[in-house]
Amino acid sequence: MRWIQMAQKIHPPGKMRPARRRERNGTSEDFFLSLALSLPTIVIVALMNNDGDLSLTADEASWFASMFLICQPIGSVFYGMVMEPLGRKRSLLLLNIPFFTAWTMIFYAESPSTLYAASAIMGFGVGCTEAPLLTYVGEITEPLYRGTLTSYVQFCGFAAYAVVYSVGSVMTWRYTAAICATVPILTVVAVSQLPESPHWLVSRGKVERAEESLRWLRGWVRPEDVREELDRIVNYNADEKTVKTQIAETHGAITSVGIKQRIVFFLRPEIRRPLILTVSLFFFYYASGMATLRPYLVRVMKELNVTMDINKAAVTVAILGLIGYAACMFSVSQVGKRALSLFSLLGSSLCSFLLASVASGSLDRSWSLPVFLAMSFLSCVGLAPIPWMLQSEIYPLHGKCMATGIAAAAYYIIGFLATKIFLGMEDILGLSGVFILFGSFGLLGAVYTYMRLPETEDRTFQQIQAHFVDP
Repeated sequence: MRWIQMAQKIHPPGKMRPARRRERNGTSEDFFLSLALSLPTIVIVALMNNDGDLSLTADEASWFASMFLICQPIGSVFYGMVMEPLGRKRSLLLLNIPFFTAWTMIFYAESPSTLYAASAIMGFGVGCTEAPLLTYVGEITEPLYRGTLTSYVQFCGFAAYAVVYSVGSVMTWRYTAAICATVPILTVVAVSQLPESPHWLVSRGKVERAEESLRWLRGWVRPEDVREELDRIVNYNADEKTVKTQIAETHGAITSVGIKQRIVFFLRPEIRRPLILTVSLFFFYYASGMATLRPYLVRVMKELNVTMDINKAAVTVAILGLIGYAACMFSVSQVGKRALSLFSLLGSSLCSFLLASVASGSLDRSWSLPVFLAMSFLSCVGLAPIPWMLQSEIYPLHGKCMATGIAAAAYYIIGFLATKIFLGMEDILGLSGVFILFGSFGLLGAVYTYMRLPETEDRTFQQIQAHFVDP
């Protein structure tokens, strides 16, 4: 109640108004936590075959990067299981612990084994991030603004790369780690000011606190201004409990946590279908090319004889990706996720076929940089952010945490495998053949998206999830 009382002293209750800035405070955590994704790059570049006190061989560097990737899906599944009893806000607060621990270990590291441990902890923390962050943002946001704010999450995450690379270019890797270690502390302070998700509070029978949360989120408004929205949340939660009760009566519960009940619930169409959809979109994101190319971008540009300085070209490609995220953020509420996804897949597919022509010599090499820039923009305007945006809205309340964790784990596993086999595919198919494969998967992804992806913009949770229940 205290944040309502304090707010009313400053802003007397009145007409309901959008509170997107306050809702955006929750999404800012992705910027802070996405700093961790730049960890392998800044450390490996500084320590690979270094003559200083701490150095990494090629084998040690590969282990350092691998520990980070391997632990991400573990964190996703683990936090998907524990987030429901903890609550959204408490989950967001606790996941700062592994980030602070890992950055501190890196700052004081004196051996490769310490770096391995820090990498594993950091990867676990990154995996833990997706489920509570996307779930919280989806649950606190009005349907009209949900797409914009969830795309803002992805924009912040991509921007974090640029921040770390900029800091790392003017400071040593240890001081970069020290600066990053302060960020989780600031994040705890920021998140502690936010209310708990009203959906989670209602699911725990705390309807009065849910009303307070909604009043704060919607701009310190009067109780009657959020009554209709609160009633929808209460009714939605009641429907979810009815479904769980029916499953329990039919199949029983083996343990106090209902293991069999959970499995049966996950096999129901309202969970199974959106989970398959999300994982499939993650697959097509990597299979269509840009995400798989990113770790090898400088290498591939050299193979295609890009005329511009390679490092400057790579930075320019990243900037176009950031512009793509921004374009998605500002256009998704008007255009819709479905249209943006189709545009992104078809455009990325065309770029892949053009790069295949460049690699085979059918098209002049001067085309390579403009096509890379277009591909980076097209990938980030739809294909990269939209599956994560869907994570926040397409699952039923009582299966959302686990489903989000499983899908995030699948994303990291797909990314690991795609990155791992890229060089082998290039040896077998040649660079031109790899781009043809990317383009073909892009077309296949467009067909799948056209047939399976519903439009979710400006839809309530009930409307979205009803689509997956109907045959």
